[in-house]
This record gives sequence, structure tokens and C-alpha cells, in this order.
Amino acid sequence: MTKNTARVFVESLAEPLYRLYSSSLRVWKYNSYNFLVMPGVFHPGWFVTSRMLLDKIERMDLEGKTTLELGCGAGVQACVAAGKGAVSYALDVTPVACRNAALNAERNGLKVGVIASDIFDDLPAGLTFDYIFVNPPFLPQYPEDEKDFAFCCGEEYEYYIALFGDLRKAMNPDGKVIMALAKSCDTERILAIADSENLRYKRIDQRRRWSETNYLYEIGFNSPES
Repeated sequence: MTKNTARVFVESLAEPLYRLYSSSLRVWKYNSYNFLVMPGVFHPGWFVTSRMLLDKIERMDLEGKTTLELGCGAGVQACVAAGKGAVSYALDVTPVACRNAALNAERNGLKVGVIASDIFDDLPAGLTFDYIFVNPPFLPQYPEDEKDFAFCCGEEYEYYIALFGDLRKAMNPDGKVIMALAKSCDTERILAIADSENLRYKRIDQRRRWSETNYLYEIGFNSPES
């Protein structure tokens, strides 16, 4: 069995299992944090990219920094950032995810501002971030219902066009996006969209699980003369 065949085989088994598992209320723990994941909300325990982002946040000095978990789902990254002393926000387009993030902040005794928005469309005026953490959708399909927003980025990668195109109104000039991407997604196309917006990026971590390699990228603004 080739590597590509093995990955397709694993994914064909994992998807129906994940759909079944995520259809019920679940408890998930990370270090000292105790989270609830509501039915239909992206479950961080199933994806190594979520743990990579959480582990990265745990290593960062976020005291007094303003941070955003974009596409927050259950809000676990926003909660861990708040636990590190950040002025933390969680944003999602779906009402259930916003409720879930608020619930987990309260459950863990943390202060997290929750924003209902499609990417940056409805950010409060003047609110900008030092760090944006994102485990983005990567399937080139249009979402058919709310739970698909966690996985589908649009057939023309509209999610990344909007994210990178509007980043300057949401992130401070020296801010950083910390983004998780899997090797199996079209990273070349995604990073080409970043190039088109004069963004710089570098790979800062990678981790392999089963048949998939996963990466963290740090993305920021090029200087004006670049």
C-alpha cells in the first residue's frame, strides 16, 4: 500500500467515525483545562493541528498581548491564551461555536471576549490583535451547513482570499498569524494567496501523525519597501 493510498484509506475510515463522535456532547481535557465540545462543533481532540497550536500557545509569552482565535469552535485556544495572561478573543461564524467558546471560558474561570463574525466582517471598530491563531478550513468545497464551516474553504479558496486580504485591518503592524496546515491540503495555493497580499511566512513546527504530516506557519507583514 502506497503512502497516498494509506492516507486515503485512513481518512475514509476516520470521517464517518468523527461525524458520529462529534454528534454528541463531549468532555475534552488539555493540561489543566477541562472543556466541553458541543455537538456539531469542531473537536480539537481529533486533530493533531489543534494540539500543535495549543502547545505553541503554552510556550509563548502572551502577558498583556491581544490575541484572537479565528474560527474558534469550542474556544480552546482562546482559553489557553487567556490562561497565559492574554487579552483573549474567540471568533466564529456559527452561533453554536460562539456559545461553546463562552461556555468553556466560564467553565475554566477565564475571561474571553466572544465575537460572532464571518472572518473579520463584524470586528468591533478599532480592535486589532498581536497574535491570531487559526486552524483553518482547507477542503475546496462550499459549506452546505454550519458544521461544514470548520472544513470547507470554498472552491476558489475564498476563505484565504478574505483572511489574507483583510488582515491589515485586524492585525497590528508587527503582529503574527500562527496557522496550522496539513501536508495533504494545497499549501502551495494557500501560500500563493499570502504572497499576493505581500505577506511573509515561515514554517515553525511540524508533526506527523498516522499517514499525515502537519505544519505550523508564522505569517506576518512584509515591510513596505519589500
